[in-house]
Amino acid sequence: MKKIIIILATLIVMSGCAAKTKTMKFTFESGNEGFESIFADYHDDGNNLSTYDMHWGKEKPTIENASTALYLQGTNRSDDLFMGYFKKLTGLKSMTEYTFKIKFSIGTDAEAGSIGVGGSPAESVYVKAGIVDKLPKIALDGQGVYRLNVDIGNQATGSQQVPVVGNFAKPEGSKEGYVYKAMEVEVNAKTDASGTVYLLIGTDSAFEGMTKYYLDDVTVITSEK
Repeated sequence: MKKIIIILATLIVMSGCAAKTKTMKFTFESGNEGFESIFADYHDDGNNLSTYDMHWGKEKPTIENASTALYLQGTNRSDDLFMGYFKKLTGLKSMTEYTFKIKFSIGTDAEAGSIGVGGSPAESVYVKAGIVDKLPKIALDGQGVYRLNVDIGNQATGSQQVPVVGNFAKPEGSKEGYVYKAMEVEVNAKTDASGTVYLLIGTDSAFEGMTKYYLDDVTVITSEK
């Protein structure tokens, strides 16, 4: 009887832990799944922003066995272009601290050790990901630059909520062209009164040229603290 009680108690504890963990997966097979593009840290070029070649959407990358993914494209004329996607995450407890484990794949064609204007198209394009507590927006600052309303740091430096996960360089020994690079980061954040936070994934570039990348297989695992 004692052994049975111990087993039942263990199962109850395990069940309670499981209930505090939630997994969200996004593969973009049936749409954007609520992900919205955002660009920041650029000036108004006076020509409807055509200078920056900003494009986004869904397409199938030229990667073996790849399925449809989100993509972003931009030319870094400002020497500091951020471009990414954000997603509203709901269904969590209100005003509660969580640990968020974020996993995703970046499709990149940048060769390690490559050289470019202002920096490397590989090592000088920094991948950042994290959780922020308000809807990401951009607005003109006093210097005429479109800035984000959330802290992402600057280029090689991230912030507490949106740290640098890695850079844009392809893994050693990769094939020519685009390949997927798996990335992962863990951050802590508190939900608002409605149980909402915002996932933000993007690149912060010092390379003064064209960058295009793909985002796929995003997984967010939340654990109540």
